[in-house]
Amino acid sequence: MTRETKLGLFVLLGAALLVLSVVLLGDFQLQRRYYLNVLFDDVAGLPSKAKVKIAGVEVGGVKDIVLEGKKAKVRIWIKHGIEVHRDAEARIVSTGIIGSKYLELTMGSSAETVLQDGDAMYGINPISFERVIAEAMEKLDTLVSAFSGPEMEDFGRNLSTTVANLRDITETLREGMEDQETKISGIIDNTHSFTQDISEITSASKENITAAVKDIRSVGERLDRILAKLEAGQGTIGKLMSDDEMGNDLKLTFTDLKETSKEARRVLKRINLIETDWNYRLRYDGKYKMYRYDVGLRVIPEAGKFYYVGVSNAGEKSEEVFDPEVRGTIDFLIGQQFGPATVYAGALRSKGGVGVSVQPFWKWEPWRRLEIHAEAYNFSRTAPVSMPKVNVGGKFPLVRWASVGAQVEDIYYESNLNTYVHLEFKDDDIGYVLGLVGLAR
Repeated sequence: MTRETKLGLFVLLGAALLVLSVVLLGDFQLQRRYYLNVLFDDVAGLPSKAKVKIAGVEVGGVKDIVLEGKKAKVRIWIKHGIEVHRDAEARIVSTGIIGSKYLELTMGSSAETVLQDGDAMYGINPISFERVIAEAMEKLDTLVSAFSGPEMEDFGRNLSTTVANLRDITETLREGMEDQETKISGIIDNTHSFTQDISEITSASKENITAAVKDIRSVGERLDRILAKLEAGQGTIGKLMSDDEMGNDLKLTFTDLKETSKEARRVLKRINLIETDWNYRLRYDGKYKMYRYDVGLRVIPEAGKFYYVGVSNAGEKSEEVFDPEVRGTIDFLIGQQFGPATVYAGALRSKGGVGVSVQPFWKWEPWRRLEIHAEAYNFSRTAPVSMPKVNVGGKFPLVRWASVGAQVEDIYYESNLNTYVHLEFKDDDIGYVLGLVGLAR
């Protein structure tokens, strides 16, 4: 090989490496694609090279993010052949609470026109957890200020006035008792006069008293004769007292009556012991902008123990709206209460799972009603992540039968916030029927 040939091969190799470097570093793609513009009020930390997914499958990426007026314009590219319709939705999501963020697209309905290269669409603004925490801290600061402001000074002055009024009332009562001493002395004098009158009456009625004593003696003699007949076994009562067999029969009769009354009390206690209540929960999924319904029946056979059977995400699934959650899953749980904590396990949304709820402020009103809960299920999940589904949240009862709450669903993948209203109605008829069934067993 000549020197000129070697030099030519070296130049060709260098040019090839230069072209490859430009392609890699410049993010060039050899596959066909087209571009769309998505407008947001806030991109919430979306990286400029983030992925674009549809139904969890990567279909493109973010080209760049620029400010256009008061909006953030995200320029994305989509693989050729994937059609996105005019009514498609775009939202910024993350793979977990602290996971990486990406752009989630829906394809829209086929009835709408298909977006072309360079078209624009409006995205759904993400929920900023930093903003939610900041608003919560502002409300907490307002609450603390309410307990340390001039209103508390007025409360202290009112309390001092109340104590002074109580002191005046006790002084008035003491003076009133002094006024009643004279009346009490008069009552004692009247009692003494009454006893003197009784003495005079008894002195004048000695003969009548003597006759009454003789009558009492006669009655005593008659009672002695009756008792003698009873001891001799004369008459029905005498036979009952002297006949051992009849006495044993009577004793057995009273024993049977006692056992019957005890069994009746047990039956009534068993019927009234079981409590049942209906549970209805209306959830709003903030990520997918839809309502979900959970309904179930809780059975409490004894204090601190319960069974729960119900349906989560009830209703039919809509084909027009993307919904990753399975409809009509079954819940069947067994739970036990341990002081302010409750542990339960069984079938959660048709998967094996466990959960726990705690009342962290159970010693203080009204905060003792606040309940924090966490539950995990579907431990065998391998896609899209190899982690179980974990839900964490809390609720606060407004009245005995109504509560409000919020929880983060599937924190390892979806991490979407659900707010809900929980209603609970007691049903004595079902508890009565279950009590009768338990007796039949």
